[in-house]
Amino acid sequence: MSEQQAPTEADVEPPPPQGPADPRPPLHLLSWFERLAFRMASFTNGSAYRVMLVWQAFVLFPLLWIFMGRRLLVRGEERLKGLPPDASFLLIANHRSFFDLFVLNWIFVGRRGLRHRVSFPVRSNFFYENPVGLFFNLFFSGGSMFPPIFRSGEKRAFNQHAVRIMLERLKAPKNMIGFHPEGTRGKGPDPYELLRAQPGAGKLVLEARPLVVPAFVSGLSNSLWKELVANLKGGRPAVVIFGEPLTPDRWPEGSRLTLQLKVAEQLLDAIRALQPEEKALRAELAEAAKKKEAGTR
Repeated sequence: MSEQQAPTEADVEPPPPQGPADPRPPLHLLSWFERLAFRMASFTNGSAYRVMLVWQAFVLFPLLWIFMGRRLLVRGEERLKGLPPDASFLLIANHRSFFDLFVLNWIFVGRRGLRHRVSFPVRSNFFYENPVGLFFNLFFSGGSMFPPIFRSGEKRAFNQHAVRIMLERLKAPKNMIGFHPEGTRGKGPDPYELLRAQPGAGKLVLEARPLVVPAFVSGLSNSLWKELVANLKGGRPAVVIFGEPLTPDRWPEGSRLTLQLKVAEQLLDAIRALQPEEKALRAELAEAAKKKEAGTR
């Protein structure tokens, strides 16, 4: 599945506005297929999102459990009990696997019964620029890979529209937006090393001022086949650690680019702060496995 990426500096730092923003998407900037894909995802992630929640709950999440559910360990869910039921929030996580946000979505919607509209902004090159990607978006995510962010500089105005969509949703009730502050997937050998923060998450936090839920995810590969085999064999656990929600009163006023970068780095710090808890859990699991093995000899 194509990589999920957050908006970068070029995507989210538009020039100063010259007048009221046009609420209509600038579809003339897109190809015919991109327009089709955007309209379909906009429908499934818009007026039809409740139908897609049912699709996710009764079709996608049982399927996802087959691939990952048996070895998934979740800690910190008690920290989420204080989330107001109708509040919108920004879910931030590290990015090592194609499936990070899918698993987090499964926890919120499948396990916790969240009935928010769920949106994961993504790069357009897979989900919005070819039929296979569009199928994956609609079938395997219920259209939640939305809105798209385009790489081409000619489509920068469309990316500004996508950012407005995210800001408006975070200011309205009952929306969850999943976001990677790193902006792209970490591919280095150390799963605990995070990439440099990008300003996109900082812009959303400063301008919409939502609640922010940090999460650290580990143990997922980038292959569905490997995930299936590991789940059937009870292989290396996949671990999710949730942190305490961050309230908007901790952020300064304003939205300069330097401030966006500073806040985005603070968001990464909130994710890093969960790593010791994940390491301690893995140490406990390794010790338990060692004792079990010794007892069978």
